[in-house]
Amino acid sequence: MKKCNALGLAFLLFSFTVLVIHLGIKRLDFTGPSFDAWINDDKLLYSRAITENLTSTSIPVFGSSEFRHGRSTPYHPAKVLSGQPFRLMLIGAGYYQSLYHATALAAMGDELPQKQAVFILSPQWFRGKGVSSQVYTSRFSEYNYIQMLQNPHLSDETKNYILERTDKLLKADPAMAKRVKSYQRVYLTKDATFLEKLSCKIYLSFLEDKLMVSLSLKALAGGVSSQEYPQGAPEPNWKALSEKAAVDGAKANTTNPFGMDNGFYNLYKNNYIKSKKDSATKADYLNSQEYGDMICFLKVCQDLQIKPLLVSLPFNGPWYDYMGLSAEKRQEYYEKIQAIAQDYGAELLDLSSYEYTPYFFEDNTHIAREGWVKLNEGLYQFASQGLSE
Repeated sequence: MKKCNALGLAFLLFSFTVLVIHLGIKRLDFTGPSFDAWINDDKLLYSRAITENLTSTSIPVFGSSEFRHGRSTPYHPAKVLSGQPFRLMLIGAGYYQSLYHATALAAMGDELPQKQAVFILSPQWFRGKGVSSQVYTSRFSEYNYIQMLQNPHLSDETKNYILERTDKLLKADPAMAKRVKSYQRVYLTKDATFLEKLSCKIYLSFLEDKLMVSLSLKALAGGVSSQEYPQGAPEPNWKALSEKAAVDGAKANTTNPFGMDNGFYNLYKNNYIKSKKDSATKADYLNSQEYGDMICFLKVCQDLQIKPLLVSLPFNGPWYDYMGLSAEKRQEYYEKIQAIAQDYGAELLDLSSYEYTPYFFEDNTHIAREGWVKLNEGLYQFASQGLSE
């Protein structure tokens, strides 16, 4: 009996806390550099949190795990590009891939003030079949999906691609897949029953409250708040940054031929590295469904009149040589990205020539010092060009 009373009291206290927080939240006001650079699932699953914190010069930068890997270094864009007249809203973390990004952009695209977007491509996404059902389901945002369905400027072709891919990939979660079918009937085909409409309305209200409260609490715990942006910084000295990257990299990488930092190499050097010898000799990077998902992102850009910058990150040359993925196969991948960018009118920051550049990587895949310098320079040029147009 006491246990039941305690559980009941805990539930009431939780419900009261949620209600108080909800009533106190009129707007998700976190506008500032800390929110722009904050990598958190609640931010990524709730497009309203992003659109309500964009400024007139904000540009979304869609990517993956590189955002977490670089954030503690002085080469991260949040630090190198601080004080510039443009703002970079970072969107992504590990396992967020092209289809998530296409849906998220479609959910928020009409509210992008600069009508520009950056999409950082990881070569690893394009191996085999592309994003798996389990990975996509774990990163799927019901809220973003509903907003995408309601975007009147998205073409039927683009919406249908997202619908078909999502239906296929959500097989790992039958309950979610069933809800998604209801969303399609309520918000797209308009043939839902009254009870289905009511159920979706109630669930969406619950979902938004849950996301709003969870994001607000996590932002508070993480020290994320509305802040003034630094102003008046000059263009970074790219030559000096590159020289500093070389000095810092030489200190961090003294033990191995793979261009990895010592810490990562020491972590990998026993069983992991041995197991990867010639493991990619038969790997296919040219026939992945990830290409279709990437093209979908570019079609969203076309539908919403957004100018995209694709960033083609390189393979770690020494590491992929060791794994048996030939330079010729890697070049075929780069050329396919180049062709798609050209076909869909996307600007391309092609970093493929830096496979063997010292201190470009921190481990077998993630960029580090020199890699960030080159990426930041490309971001600076793209964003500055947008402001001048």
